[in-house]
Amino acid sequence: MLRILFEHEDPDLTERIWAFRHLRFVEQLGWEELRRQDHRERDRFDTPSVVHAVLALHGEVIGYSRLVPTIAPNFAAEVAGALGIDLPKGPQVYEWTRCATALDAPSIAGVDASDLLMTGVLECLLHLGARQILFVTYTPLVAMMRRRGYLVRPLASLPLERDRPVTLASADISTDLLHLHRKTYGVCGTLLSWSGPHGSIAGRSPAAA
Repeated sequence: MLRILFEHEDPDLTERIWAFRHLRFVEQLGWEELRRQDHRERDRFDTPSVVHAVLALHGEVIGYSRLVPTIAPNFAAEVAGALGIDLPKGPQVYEWTRCATALDAPSIAGVDASDLLMTGVLECLLHLGARQILFVTYTPLVAMMRRRGYLVRPLASLPLERDRPVTLASADISTDLLHLHRKTYGVCGTLLSWSGPHGSIAGRSPAAA
């Protein structure tokens, strides 16, 4: 199950999120510009409106994604602004960022942790009312998104980062795409566990069917 929360809803889990992000993105992937002395990776886009999706096993964070509403400050908009590109924004558009699983993440009930995370985040986005995502990623990962059924639209090619090409892109999402993920990866039913008063969201989305 993916735990879906705003950071104020579970301070202890939020601390584990920051620690996981520092381990995965700074120490393992080498994003040195994000390094912090407290080994807790967070940035100016981690506002109270950000939705955190956490895949945990026996209390340990083994996967994570950050969902940023585009009505709040977000990295994709900052990049697009520097390039003079107008991006879609509004309550149906989210930036999907900081997506990763632990290097040693085990399968759960026969499903790879990465497939659980990707499927669960898609379900979460639909529950939130999203119909489009924005993301800035290494260009080879665009091919991965397409293999998973996303109709990715590259919006701009960015300068090399860590000797790898980077793309600003968008993609539409739908319940059909969620059904495809569930069928492909053998996921039955919802993957989400909601924190706080936002559990009611789970009952009003067609993705819950």
